[in-house]
Amino acid sequence: MTTRTRAASPGTMHIGCLFLLGTALGTGLPATTHAQAGSGGTEWLIEEITVTARKREEDLQSTPLSISAFSGESLEFRGVDRVDGIADFTPNLSFGNSPTFGGAGNSAAIYIRGIGQKEFVPTVDPGVGLYVDGVYIGRSVGGILDLIDIERVEVLRGPQGTLFGRNTIGGAISITTRKPGDVLAGRASATYGTDDRIDLVGSIDVPLADNLFSSFSVGRMAQDGYVGRPDGTNLGDVDTLAGRAALRWLASPALEVNFSLEGTRSRENGPAFTLIGIDKGAVINRGTGAVDPNTPPMALINNQMASFMAGWPSPGLGGPDAYPPCVFLPGAIPDVPSGINPDVPGCYDDRYLVGKGRNLGAAPAFSDTDIRAANLTLDWQISDVLSAKSISAYRHLSADFARDGDHSPLRVSQYLDDMHIRQFSQEFQLNGNSLEDRLHWVLGLYYFKESGNNENILDFVMSNFRSGGAIDNESKAVFAQATYDLAEQWHLTLGLRHTNEDKKFRPDQVILQNYYAGSGHPMLDAPFMQVGQRILPYLWKKQNLSETTPMANLAYDWTDDLMLYGSYSEGFKSGGFTQRVFPPIVAGFTAPPGTPDIDLIPEFEPEYVKVYELGFKYSTPGRGMRLNGALFHTKYDDLQVQVFTSVAPVTKNAASASINGFELEMQAVPADGWFVEASVGYLDAEYDRVDPVETWLFKSDRFERVPEWSTSAALSRQFELAGLGTLTPRIDWSWRSKVYNDSFNSAQLVQPSFSLVNFNLAFTDQSDRYDIVAAVRNLTDKEYMITGVWGTAFQTIEGIFDRGREYSLTARVRF
Repeated sequence: MTTRTRAASPGTMHIGCLFLLGTALGTGLPATTHAQAGSGGTEWLIEEITVTARKREEDLQSTPLSISAFSGESLEFRGVDRVDGIADFTPNLSFGNSPTFGGAGNSAAIYIRGIGQKEFVPTVDPGVGLYVDGVYIGRSVGGILDLIDIERVEVLRGPQGTLFGRNTIGGAISITTRKPGDVLAGRASATYGTDDRIDLVGSIDVPLADNLFSSFSVGRMAQDGYVGRPDGTNLGDVDTLAGRAALRWLASPALEVNFSLEGTRSRENGPAFTLIGIDKGAVINRGTGAVDPNTPPMALINNQMASFMAGWPSPGLGGPDAYPPCVFLPGAIPDVPSGINPDVPGCYDDRYLVGKGRNLGAAPAFSDTDIRAANLTLDWQISDVLSAKSISAYRHLSADFARDGDHSPLRVSQYLDDMHIRQFSQEFQLNGNSLEDRLHWVLGLYYFKESGNNENILDFVMSNFRSGGAIDNESKAVFAQATYDLAEQWHLTLGLRHTNEDKKFRPDQVILQNYYAGSGHPMLDAPFMQVGQRILPYLWKKQNLSETTPMANLAYDWTDDLMLYGSYSEGFKSGGFTQRVFPPIVAGFTAPPGTPDIDLIPEFEPEYVKVYELGFKYSTPGRGMRLNGALFHTKYDDLQVQVFTSVAPVTKNAASASINGFELEMQAVPADGWFVEASVGYLDAEYDRVDPVETWLFKSDRFERVPEWSTSAALSRQFELAGLGTLTPRIDWSWRSKVYNDSFNSAQLVQPSFSLVNFNLAFTDQSDRYDIVAAVRNLTDKEYMITGVWGTAFQTIEGIFDRGREYSLTARVRF
């Protein structure tokens, strides 16, 4: 295909460079190089990392999975202080803040190998699981976590349906926090940077007894926004306070108890959206090419009313009479740009396109989030060959956020959200070794309960109404996985998980005000548009799902340094309900006569993946370099597609797809004090089947938020300063191919391929107690789009762009 041909040129170059570099570092260096690296101070960056991707502790290079793992120290070395920063150097991972339709300033959109979810409403589940200390985080709001007191982060690619369960069809990101130490010790850091960035972070370990230890950590992160509003506030700011307290009790030589409490509080002005464009015409159904009768064009409605109030005749919503005087042809008014009529202040037009650093919205804009969580983990070593684990966790999310979607003082589209979600989970694991240590197995039980509500107050040009509703979800699962050593070099792993899930949704949606009441308009003043009319029936709608997800993996230890593996795995993502609906769905008006009330509440079904993977893991003798790679094919069925085919984004099962790709990662210490790392990821994601009429999509459309190529490279060198300490410069480079920020591949929301360069210079004193780090992020001041939204009905095209070049200076102390 032509798209592959265009992308293959830079990608092939990146792969070739990676292989040449790996060959040179792994085999072309003198034998003494690796010995020298051991005394240079950077060998710890490729030290053996213990991971728990298979519910037991294993060395990263011995785990036959496509997994990237980073210790807390290595993330600090790379200058990463939030979890989404790992996407810069992790192939086939997209991890960003995606407020999309709402105004939450912190909403995680995670995609692994082309599979993920950008929606934040609680009736839609993520496609990549986010875990903290083994606990699943059910909602994306608040999911951009600050990395405070972190032991490691693991990125697991491909469905994790056996051990991690539902909603991990793309993969999982597992964060493990640091346990309290057994000696009195602590660390603190302070950062000052661009836009008055001030980060203060500290942690301390306090032993309470010979077998009881505690730790306390706190972080205060603040930075001014960079998109100004007329009221003097700046969007895109940071104002977060996070804290954690942990206890570690060695109750006996066989029993360890870990308990933690944590909380996060954010008070921010909301995401840094700017207005890119306004579509002033009627809404066209991409599938049919005709005007869509179910999607009211709100900018057009606003302009019709503005025309009427200014004394211009405007008899209808369609045809040329609807356009004057708000929209006109070039030259119709001398010396006035096309699309702006200063004589009609109520027009929604190009006067509000004021550039990327300004937003002319007048409606409230804020993002307040409070999170509280508790975790109790018990580890019991029953015998030399048997252990048990229990993980009990509770999490409460409370969020209020609002934004002005039309970026103007007009009332075209304004949003206000109130979200309260409670979740409880319990997991039991039994791990054992049998048959003279040739069989390693795990059995488990899992329970998850989630309840809460999300109400949206939406103020549009024609009406004000409440959307949203309450959820009540429950999931139960039993799982088993075992690895059997067929021979000294052959290892077979089989796993199975059975999940039973119940989901419920009760819409609480009603029209609060109709601005067209009494106008006699056949649509806007219809009986189903009056104050008090329910948009959806006030009923509990239920879904029940029972699924079994298997996996199989065969690994072969070619040598002590090279492992090959092949695997097959399945996964699913839960179905759900369409929370945002407008106009009201009413039998006899906007639904067929006689439709039962319960059937008026729209829903969508689960989606499923099957993945075939081949991979290898290689480390040079002496462990001076490691090179890991994987090749995969994904079959993606009943794909949940989020599209703007009505007033709000809706989710539909209307597609199937195939995804092919690979990853390569390399880290090396080639000589005394040097550290090199590089990665490349490739994705070819294509729709196999799609319904254009239902989704407005075509088979030729590309997946949103998924670059075809993702590459990175980094180089650092540690210099010894006699009698003073060490000085370490580091430069990071990453490149992403073209990204589409919406499912329709809208030209205005395309981010062309771009590269980023970061640089930092770190000094560590001779005692290894003090660090000073000067850093520059986005060294070349590259302008690029982080996320974008095309509101079809609102006729707005919005985007969030990067802050630009940032400087920072950090001081750290360890004691």
